[in-house]
Amino acid sequence: PKKYWDLYDRASLELADNLEPPKDAPSLLRGSGEIHSYHDRGMKYNSEQWHRECLHGYYACVSYVDAQIGKVLKTLDDLKLRKNTIIVLWGDHGWHLGEHNFWAKTNLLHNATRVPLIISAPGFRKEIRTDGIVELVDIYPTLCELAGIKLPEHLDGTSMVPLMNDPNRQWKKAAFTRHDNGSTVTTGDYTYTEYGDNAQRMLYDRKKAPSENENVAEVAE
Repeated sequence: PKKYWDLYDRASLELADNLEPPKDAPSLLRGSGEIHSYHDRGMKYNSEQWHRECLHGYYACVSYVDAQIGKVLKTLDDLKLRKNTIIVLWGDHGWHLGEHNFWAKTNLLHNATRVPLIISAPGFRKEIRTDGIVELVDIYPTLCELAGIKLPEHLDGTSMVPLMNDPNRQWKKAAFTRHDNGSTVTTGDYTYTEYGDNAQRMLYDRKKAPSENENVAEVAE
């Protein structure tokens, strides 16, 4: 809606500063084709105009979604249900905003696999953060424990309730992601990916280079 589009000045938006593919990236690392199904308004793909228009649309969309979430929360307050309601806000994937000239999702770089996750539950402190590694498969057992429901034995995930009680405690050492023929393990500092029969692989040291601009999988120590 225009109201949210008008919140942003396209000319002042900060563009990604790493428009090239990661150095020594495997040929199997590609961007998503999803954005080509959107209306391009006659713009050249990945031109500066394209980057600014896409960023503008993305930020406007996020602001619009935030407003809808606010309506839900207000209704819970109006109905006096907030203190007895568990709320989980999450996404099923991350999103590239022009980094490496990629847009959207469907690859195994950190921008595409890291997701937002916010949990509000009765009896827990507000506005706490954790560096603990969690996965989307952890949401199911977390909701079960918060709601007092016995956890099924077949679940792969781990309830996050202990981490919610103590955000600084030791927790998972890694998260695992798979897309097409690629498998990724993500730790606090590294992202490592193998494609297929390990013919191609990626390793990014996010502590030294958070933007994942260089694949160091074949670099000898």
